[in-house]
Amino acid sequence: MSQASRFESGPARSFGAGVDPVLVAAAALLPGNRPATNATLDSLTPRERAVLALVATGLPNKTIARRLEISEKTVKAHLTRVFAVVGVSDRTSAALWAQRHGIT
Repeated sequence: MSQASRFESGPARSFGAGVDPVLVAAAALLPGNRPATNATLDSLTPRERAVLALVATGLPNKTIARRLEISEKTVKAHLTRVFAVVGVSDRTSAALWAQRHGIT
């Protein structure tokens, strides 16, 4: 069976013309695209959720620190752990993740 005909039938049809289903499946495995589980959300402390919610509103670390009455270094430490838990590598991705999962 040729590679072209392999993608013409079966599940590949649901992706539409020109979309490689292997790439779609690979994209689903990227950390930011994984669905949140209760374990993921429960792994965040209330303070980490608060920091994440403020990041999602677009606030810089300095403002978050003032609002929560913690140091800016502590905000950075919370964000480092949040990034690891939710599987993202930057604050923009974390903010998007938070919005998708109802942390606001």
